Amino acid sequence: MWKTKNHYTPVIYNLNLNNIENMAEEINLKEQMEKEAALLVQQGENATEAETVIVEETYTKPALGRAQKFIDYENEDDVLAAEIGWKNMPMESLPSQGMFYTAGTQVAIRAATVSEIRHWSTIDDNDLLALDDMLNFIMEKCVRIKVPGKPGTFKDLKEIDRFYLIFAVRDYTFKNGENRLFVSVSDEDGANQKIEVTKDSLDYFNPDEVLMKYYNAEDQCFNIQMKNGENFKIFLPSLGVMTFIKNYIKQKQQAGQSFDKTFIKYAPFAFGDWKLLNQNSYDKAVQDSFSWTIQKISVMDKLVEMLSDSINPGIRYQTSGGGEGKAPLNFQGGVKSIFLISDIFGELVWGWVHSIKSFKTPAFWIRQAGILSRWNLNGEFEKL
Repeated sequence: MWKTKNHYTPVIYNLNLNNIENMAEEINLKEQMEKEAALLVQQGENATEAETVIVEETYTKPALGRAQKFIDYENEDDVLAAEIGWKNMPMESLPSQGMFYTAGTQVAIRAATVSEIRHWSTIDDNDLLALDDMLNFIMEKCVRIKVPGKPGTFKDLKEIDRFYLIFAVRDYTFKNGENRLFVSVSDEDGANQKIEVTKDSLDYFNPDEVLMKYYNAEDQCFNIQMKNGENFKIFLPSLGVMTFIKNYIKQKQQAGQSFDKTFIKYAPFAFGDWKLLNQNSYDKAVQDSFSWTIQKISVMDKLVEMLSDSINPGIRYQTSGGGEGKAPLNFQGGVKSIFLISDIFGELVWGWVHSIKSFKTPAFWIRQAGILSRWNLNGEFEKL
């Protein structure tokens, strides 16, 4: 069963909303070529099954308390993975384990393009708003979601699943190990080791067992029933809900208008469908909150606190003694290094870039195409 983890509040809940950057979308040739190739694949689907490209990822981690009705949909056609370059993500592999999505929901990812990584390189780890926008940029470009009965967008994805999916995109982008990412840990036995960071090593969401007693599989949320007769629901925030709240606060601040800062704490958990969230529905929810009883406020405050404490990102690893350890999720180079090669000097030629003829100092070493060589004092290239 899941266990509670403490002392972490997700970045998105602690945004400093004094600054925000508008992100311009880039149109690149590679994406257009992928779409054209996908159309060719779709046109040939009826001719033979051999022409359909489906990349399916296997996952062996046992589901923890996942609704049976969700499992029943796994044998449906994997339409999201039918295009070149896309592959399905097993819903039970997500931090949410798919429990907070409509039954039959499918998620697929693709590798990030050079153009998208180029845009990612402009990220500023110190600007939380810009960081949030950049994470959503990758989600919008590289992640698809199919919700039965209605169109789906990246905004339908749960906020707790975002970082895992970002790493899934990263793993798929550098599937040949071009950009391996490590964290250094010292386990309880005092042994130091380097742990590679991948999506499968992430440990992110561990809700309290008490909290899960209120989980309602039919509504994909927490259904709270109080002794005084009050009933209400608590939802895991979607990216669409979080985006609306962020923009709402930004607009209020830019207009010099006040807003209810108390309700902001509960707002991410009060709305189930971001498509129904607008200025009127939000303002109505704020007004309705003034009629909450002390009991409801107390329950809301405790449950929101428990949900926040349940989110504690870290890296699972095996200790030298054979046990299981967990290290904080921090790595050299910051968030930017997720898609930028951290050991970039390993890709460079050794030596200095100077004119060899005018460089009259002792010989220096150079590596080129894996061959260790050097320039001698006469300006000649020697292979060693």
